[in-house]
Amino acid sequence: MYGETLFQPRSVRRTSLAVVAMTAAAGVTLLASWATGNPPTNAVGGILPVPGMGPPGAVAALGALMPSPSGERPVLLPSAPLVAAKFITPEGVRVTAFPGTNLARSYNAPTVMGLRPGYVYRFELTNLPYQPGTALYPEVEVRGVLVPRPDMKYMDYPLPLVFTLGDIERVLSGALLTKVVYLEDPEKAIPAEVQPDQPIEMPDETERAAIKSALENGRLMAIVRLGNRKPTPEQLQTVAVDGTILFPGEKHLKAPILPPVFPYWTCPFYDPIIGPRLPREECFTDGGDKGPRLGIGLDNKLGGLNPTDVGVEYTMNGKRRVTTSNIVCICSPRFMIRRVELVPAGVDVRQMIAAHITQSRTAWFRERAAPMQDIGREKPNEFVGRTRPSAYVGRVGLGFFLGTDKPAAIGQVYGVKVEGALVEPEQLTGYPFMLTVTKSVDPSGPRQPGDLVTITIRYANNFSQPISDLVISDSLSGRLEYIPGSAQTDRPANFTSLENEAGSVVLRWDLPGELLPGQAGTIKFKAKVR
Repeated sequence: MYGETLFQPRSVRRTSLAVVAMTAAAGVTLLASWATGNPPTNAVGGILPVPGMGPPGAVAALGALMPSPSGERPVLLPSAPLVAAKFITPEGVRVTAFPGTNLARSYNAPTVMGLRPGYVYRFELTNLPYQPGTALYPEVEVRGVLVPRPDMKYMDYPLPLVFTLGDIERVLSGALLTKVVYLEDPEKAIPAEVQPDQPIEMPDETERAAIKSALENGRLMAIVRLGNRKPTPEQLQTVAVDGTILFPGEKHLKAPILPPVFPYWTCPFYDPIIGPRLPREECFTDGGDKGPRLGIGLDNKLGGLNPTDVGVEYTMNGKRRVTTSNIVCICSPRFMIRRVELVPAGVDVRQMIAAHITQSRTAWFRERAAPMQDIGREKPNEFVGRTRPSAYVGRVGLGFFLGTDKPAAIGQVYGVKVEGALVEPEQLTGYPFMLTVTKSVDPSGPRQPGDLVTITIRYANNFSQPISDLVISDSLSGRLEYIPGSAQTDRPANFTSLENEAGSVVLRWDLPGELLPGQAGTIKFKAKVR
């Protein structure tokens, strides 16, 4: 074997090296193509055609890593090839795509279209309120797409392209309006209920500042400009690229005749061993122990309970202990808007010098004042830091999920002794020598803002001895709003709720008495997805 390997014919060795070099070059080319925002193309040229609602066919950007069924290697989920865009305008407004060309199509607002990322689009708004015969031409740059999770249809989560009556009136008065739409990072979520058709708009001074704020708080999705001068027929023809818009009622979209005009959101270059950073903007988590760890302090009080954490305190053998639950994930993309409004202002003054007896002609001066800009505008500050108790004496909690088809990892820490085992969710109640706590959300799957979900916390004493003074604390994510009066438990408990630092609440159940070995209980409550 060694001789055959070392003394291959020279032509075979050259062929092998060529194959390796070609494979490496192809891999680098494909990775560079993705990282610059250019999707793979087919053999005859052009981007691959994609379906309108089904599984993504062309890769618009790198997506999320998900565990494979075999548990051996992660599976890379592709990003959506299109982003849905919903035009939200006053009643009666008509929206025309590809205006001024033979591709033009008009629809009554509100309407939803699918847009390919990396292109600039010009639309026409007509039949404006109180403005007969007037038209506006908003410009939309699509900069990002969603990374769909299982059972998530990306056309069900459209970008809100909002043009209110006030926006239209100010633009017709001479203002230039820019709206930067971004997908909010759940860890930086504003603790307020947001309807899909009524996103929160926050002011910024300049377009650059708005884009910077969007990138700091989520994923940049689109830049919308309204108030530019009316485009010429040549300009409208230039941005009308056939194969870039999926119109209402269509299920498939052909390949575009031109490539994207600028790079759009994709996964940057990454360490091949660590892998790419998982996109987190589509989903938020709740449960488990995040940030400073849970622990019992010297005063026997719980510390380290952060938003999204579940802390379960109990007493065994006269010692106070704490554990936590598993982590649940709720996929509910939420879009926010950074708004910039520029209003031209100026003064034009002319002064005539009085005629003098020796003056042969009239002289005059012209003075123009530069446009004034707002310099004292105040805007809401963002959260920079939080301070919370972090000291603790001991920790007893879940470990991490690894190498299994289902979430299935359990671990405990008792001083210097470490115990761990891998079990399936159906077997959690039978795990020995542990207080098991599981959290679940019903219904499962992607949710829309405003949907109600039922959250269930199950606990079971699998120790060989009783535990007492059980206290369960659930600090909800800022994306969840507790429904008052919905808390239920199958055991006597004292229930209280307090606000947490994320703008939601901490729910607390004190269960007096003992929980004997093998006994279990259930807690349920309802929450609204913000």
